[in-house]
Amino acid sequence: MPLKDMFEACVQCGFDYARVDTEAWGKDSARRLMCPVCGWTAYEELRWEGSRPQMIKRSEAKGYGAFRLIPPGGYSGYNAFHEPPSADVMYALKELLIDKGWKGYISVWDDAEGKAFLLLGSPLDKFDVITKK
Repeated sequence: MPLKDMFEACVQCGFDYARVDTEAWGKDSARRLMCPVCGWTAYEELRWEGSRPQMIKRSEAKGYGAFRLIPPGGYSGYNAFHEPPSADVMYALKELLIDKGWKGYISVWDDAEGKAFLLLGSPLDKFDVITKK
């Protein structure tokens, strides 16, 4: 798959590189697009008959932020908040990043500002706290 087919621009915040995950089984396939900045997510199911796919299902979810957790010595993926995260969820994520030695970041979407803010960590994992809001 060409690299240009592995990302798209986010329709919520405009970030150029929303991630694209794909699955295929027989004549069916699925694509999940997720913005690692704001958490906007789209899901598509496709059926391949010949050389052109037919869209079976498509849904979109507004993002309320995103996070990535990398356990010590491990691998991870990106995750999105599809509702404002509760204090308990934020506490659990912060505990892993601050106290347990995990790497990653947390961003949250601000409706009033119309953009996401990096709350903790770094997408590039080079810095500690970037900004607090």
